Amino acid sequence: ASDHVSPKTGLTITAQRSIDGGAFAACANAATELSNGVYIITLAAADVNGDVVTLRFTATGADARYITILTKP
Repeated sequence: ASDHVSPKTGLTITAQRSIDGGAFAACANAATELSNGVYIITLAAADVNGDVVTLRFTATGADARYITILTKP
């Protein structure tokens, strides 16, 4: 978050999802660091059980990241 570009390593990520405009709730699985500030998550079927899913990833000292997925046309 210091320059809003450089990857941050060693973070504990809070992963949440909002399904079809509902309140944010915890994702079923945790995000983990793959390498060098790149993080991955395995989404469960329950995390994407809607037409529009918004994912929110937050960690202390890092910018929040939002990703919206349209699961149906």
